[in-house]
Amino acid sequence: MRNFCLFIVTLILLTGLYFSSCAKVEGDETEPPAISDVRINKNDTLMYGNLVIKMNDSLNDNPNRMDTVIATKWMYIYARFTDNEALSTFKVEINPEYKDKRGRENVKDSIMPIVKLGQMIFNQKDITVYRNRLLQIPDTITRTRKDGDVSVMDTLVLSQKIYDMKVAVIDKAGNGDSIMDYKVVLMNRKSLYDVRVGQK
Repeated sequence: MRNFCLFIVTLILLTGLYFSSCAKVEGDETEPPAISDVRINKNDTLMYGNLVIKMNDSLNDNPNRMDTVIATKWMYIYARFTDNEALSTFKVEINPEYKDKRGRENVKDSIMPIVKLGQMIFNQKDITVYRNRLLQIPDTITRTRKDGDVSVMDTLVLSQKIYDMKVAVIDKAGNGDSIMDYKVVLMNRKSLYDVRVGQK
């Protein structure tokens, strides 16, 4: 009986020590994950009639460069995520602005935040994601508004300009790090075509 009681006490102590050491290790995980080498739509191409336009050349390593995103095309991210323990997920957020067709500069008719969760990094320590598909940004949206007692539908057009894009990553312990002001240029196909033809 005495041996059995000693066995039970030892088992309880070992179990308590095991769980307390696990909790200590998990609680000590305060180092945030890191993001580096972010690119959007690297080496993207656009067909416009017989013209093939290449965008976001991977050889351009200028830190002040801005990647171009064409409305209605898929947006892809290339980025490296690292953590000393294990990563959980990452997200990309952008807030495209839309204006009415009259192009009133002093009125923001609509701001539509778009948030998309990334994939393939859960439980990794160091991973580079290639061509991770995120979203398509529409070049127009339709809204319904009140004009007196009448509901009126109209179309809003994407404001083509430089936007701030947020990339954020979280590790399994809940620590986060983010690139707040990654710049991208949002354009439609015709505008990019006009810019490139104008350069020739």
